[in-house]
Amino acid sequence: MKKSLVSALATLAVCLGLSSVAEARDGFYLTARGGMTWNNLNSKDDSISAAKVSDLDSVGVFAGAVGYKYKYFRFELEYVSRDDAEEDVTVGGVLNSTVTVSSSSYMFNIYVDLMPNYWISPYFGGGIGMSKLELVNDNAGYAYDEKWEDDKFTWQIGGGLSIRINKCLNIDGGYRYYTLGKIEGAEVNAHEWYGGIRFTF
Repeated sequence: MKKSLVSALATLAVCLGLSSVAEARDGFYLTARGGMTWNNLNSKDDSISAAKVSDLDSVGVFAGAVGYKYKYFRFELEYVSRDDAEEDVTVGGVLNSTVTVSSSSYMFNIYVDLMPNYWISPYFGGGIGMSKLELVNDNAGYAYDEKWEDDKFTWQIGGGLSIRINKCLNIDGGYRYYTLGKIEGAEVNAHEWYGGIRFTF
């Protein structure tokens, strides 16, 4: 009896998820996102920032965007702010320095909703833009720090799932991979997991 009930409920949930609802509204939308991002530095150069540090601490990421939805497509302008990511560099078990990476991005994104008129819809997309990068090498025991900053071309790609609350409101969740650009011999990449809310007017 229990197994039959569970099976019936599971079938009902799947059917609801795949059932078409009223057509999703097209038009301008606002979205807010938040989550966690993992930065890493990749380089063949023998620099203090690149050779001795690979993965940095996970940090929070927050984003806001304005966009336009038309049928299966969404086009948006987004601002992304990330908390500072840092990692201690030790030599022989002794603290040598602390490397800190700061970044924020301005992006133009395009998303494709595979089933926009259903309760649950997978989507994928990508974007291009510019990132402001700052890299600081805090030398322990020395009176000076090394600091570099630059604006770099950025691209991202990813995908996720969108849950429709009604014809205007969606909850989105997914993953994005960023290449933020190169600074002081180090290529800065980021892996981001996020959730967000989107309202179409």
